[in-house]
Amino acid sequence: MDNLGAQLEKVIRGANQGSKSTRCTYKGASERFIKFAGVNFKLKKLQNMQEKHLQAYAKYMKETRGCADKYIKKELSGIRYLHRQVPQARFELLDSRESNKKCGLGSTPDGRADRAWTERELAAMKGRAMLENKPNIANALEIGRATGMRIDEFSSLRRAAVEAALRTGVLNLTNTKGGRAREVPVSNRAGDAFRTALKLNTRGSYLLVPAGMRVDQFKDKVEEFIEKTREGVQDPGRNRTGFNLKPGEKGALTPHGLRHTFAREFLIEKFRENLEKGFDRARAEKEARKVTSMVMGHNRVSVTLIYAPKGLLKGVG
Repeated sequence: MDNLGAQLEKVIRGANQGSKSTRCTYKGASERFIKFAGVNFKLKKLQNMQEKHLQAYAKYMKETRGCADKYIKKELSGIRYLHRQVPQARFELLDSRESNKKCGLGSTPDGRADRAWTERELAAMKGRAMLENKPNIANALEIGRATGMRIDEFSSLRRAAVEAALRTGVLNLTNTKGGRAREVPVSNRAGDAFRTALKLNTRGSYLLVPAGMRVDQFKDKVEEFIEKTREGVQDPGRNRTGFNLKPGEKGALTPHGLRHTFAREFLIEKFRENLEKGFDRARAEKEARKVTSMVMGHNRVSVTLIYAPKGLLKGVG
C-alpha cells in the first residue's frame, strides 16, 4: 500500500495535464482507489491497473457505500486520468462512456436548472469590474462567454496559444479537465476579446493573469468578484446560489454559467447551418449537438442537454 502511494506521488508530480486544482482532485480519487485495489486485488504496481479494478471499485462505491452515480463517475474520471499518466501501462481501460455503462451508472439527466447568463447580466458585471479598475476580470468574463472555456482553462490561457489562435482561427486547448485536448473555433467575438486582452496585459506568459499573480490566485479573484457582485447584477428570479438546484430553477451567476450561455448560442448557430444544408430538423439537431459536445470537451451528445435542454431549438429556423 505504501509502495502504491509512493508510485502515485511520483506520477502526479510528473503530470502536466489539467489545472493544479484538477490534478489535486484526481489525486484524491486515485488515493482512495489504490487503497481499495491494494487490499482487494493485492495490486502492487500502477502499471497493472485494469478495467476490472475500476468495475469492482464502482460496484463497491454504489452498493456498499451508497454513493450517487455522479460522484462515482467523477471518481472514475480521476482514476482514468491517473492511468493516462502512468508510463508503460500494461492494460487499456474502456472509454468513460462504455465503462460507466458497464458499471450501471446512469447518464446525466435532462431538465437541469438554468445557469446561463443573459447579455444584460454580462454587460453589467463587466461594467462593475471596469468601475473597480479590474479590466482583467472584465476580459476574463468576456472570453469565458465567447469561447465556453472553464474558469481553469481561461485563467491559465497563455499568450502564445492565443496569438496562434488568432492566426489560425482555432484555439488549441491542452490544459483541460481530464487532460483531454480540444479545439475551439475563434469566432469574431472571441477574436475581439483576445485582441483586447493582449493589448491590456503585455507582460508575462499568461493572457489574463496580472504580473506577479499566480494563476490560482487570479481564478480565486474572478470567483470572489462574481460572488460579491452578482446580487446587484443578476436578473430577478435567480436563486442566491448556483449549486444544488432543482430542475427549472434559475441559478445564481457563476463562472460556469458563461459556459452554458456559449453552448446555447453555439448549438443554435450550428443547428441553423445544418438546416441551410438541407438537413431535416431531427438530423440538424443531432449533428449540431455532436459538434457542440466536442467543442465543449465532453464528446458525448447527452451532456449537451445540461447546457441546452430539449426544446431549446423549438421555433428556431
